Amino acid sequence: MFSSDWSLVLFTILVQSAVGIVVITEAARLFAGASGSALRWQTPVACVMTALGLILSLTHLGTPLHSVFTIMNLGNSWLSREILSVSAFFIAICALAFMRMRNDAVKATGLSVLAMALGLLAVFVMTKVYLLETVPAWNSVATAFSFYGTMLLAGAVASGVIGSIENSGKDCGEDCTSVTGLLCASAQAGLALKFIAVALGMIALGSVGSLGTSGLDLVAGEGVSAQIVRIAMICAGAGVFTWFGFKAMGTRQLRLAMNPALCALALVMAGEIIDRLMFYGTYMRIGI
Repeated sequence: MFSSDWSLVLFTILVQSAVGIVVITEAARLFAGASGSALRWQTPVACVMTALGLILSLTHLGTPLHSVFTIMNLGNSWLSREILSVSAFFIAICALAFMRMRNDAVKATGLSVLAMALGLLAVFVMTKVYLLETVPAWNSVATAFSFYGTMLLAGAVASGVIGSIENSGKDCGEDCTSVTGLLCASAQAGLALKFIAVALGMIALGSVGSLGTSGLDLVAGEGVSAQIVRIAMICAGAGVFTWFGFKAMGTRQLRLAMNPALCALALVMAGEIIDRLMFYGTYMRIGI
């Protein structure tokens, strides 16, 4: 029931979380009026997470040195497009981080919008990789809801942890209030998408495979307990983050939210890892 393919599990979670960090914090800069003083570390951290994800993805290949040739099949392969889109996102956020290092007050609106668009495109392409007609448990809109849910939920909580450490002890006023409000709203939106993904995923698991079994057979028994544990962890993480986020907004001191935010991140990431191990564990082909 659980996959042992940790490289793909960590690659997808790290990249989707990095996209969430960039999309949410750049939206805060562009649309919520947040200045760069409260959001200086998020993009560099997203660069590190994406780089780590790309390195881990290479370990999934039989011959990592041949990875450069995988993008030669862009016309026919979503896997090739995934490598290209994630690499393009990585280059864009590295350029954005470098520009902000030289002048953290610069908005860089064009590059910011480009990074957000490339991130959303990368998650879309990552979803398309798994929409295979021969694997009905994956070939569902539930996969898209799950991936974009991870992006919003893990991205929001990770951004909150980074921001609470960065702004520890500071009275950052309206900046922190508007940013924290956006992070809490994003975390709850991501949680809603995860719930929809669970419901739709159970329907997809009902498809019968070539061996006369369905994905529901794979998650029966201990799978039910794992399903309950991972949902409880994700809900607890989102709940803790939102509760203490609202308390921090009242005091305008993100230092109060740092420890609860770290706890929330640990819960959300543990739930996401169980979720993704179960996702890859339900691989079951039909037909030839």
